[in-house]
Amino acid sequence: MSRDCTRVALLLVFLAALCARGAAKTDAGFHYLDPAQIDLTVWLPPPPDVGSALERDDEERVAAEVATRNSSQFALAKAASQRSVFFFADSIGTQFKPSRFPITDAFFGRVESDVEKLVDLAKVYWGRPRPSGAAKKRGSYPSGHAAFAASTAILLAQLVPCKREQIFGQARTYAENRIVLGLHYPSDVAAGWTAGTVAVFAMMRNPAFERDFAATKAELQKECSPAH
Repeated sequence: MSRDCTRVALLLVFLAALCARGAAKTDAGFHYLDPAQIDLTVWLPPPPDVGSALERDDEERVAAEVATRNSSQFALAKAASQRSVFFFADSIGTQFKPSRFPITDAFFGRVESDVEKLVDLAKVYWGRPRPSGAAKKRGSYPSGHAAFAASTAILLAQLVPCKREQIFGQARTYAENRIVLGLHYPSDVAAGWTAGTVAVFAMMRNPAFERDFAATKAELQKECSPAH
């Protein structure tokens, strides 16, 4: 079985287990998640072993991206690093602003906070160093930006389904930019995307999430009206 197939199989087992457990009780500091319910150190594969072929592949990919990027590509990737649902205004429209959608702003702020806290627990556990030359020193694995991209895109695409393709396209570019910037390895980004996906699935089992999601959907409903 290939590595990708193994990861998919583990994810399916995990999702089935979550369904069986039902709604989670959240811990202090989390809004919609219980960190005891989702242990990323169990459900994510560990980062590549030091000196392994997988680690060399990671290093070579980052080195190639950094060597071939130009100043314009670097500037665009750096500018597109905002952790806010309103980063997706490029996909949804210039009218997509916090002042116009305060319920959406608050809801995604809670989601982002939960995902970030969950990912940070895994970063501390694995303590993987960043790629050579990266200014940031916090753990590299999994990528918090990729987790943000996945979780936000999954939810926002349900809330504004007429923009689904654009949202996911922008999210993928956002996550891949972490490699272009030399801040993360490809395996960090892949694990971050999985982490964000799993986190959102668990949130959907939480009654408070369901309530807030419905309120956000009502606020955003007009964004898929015929006029848009």
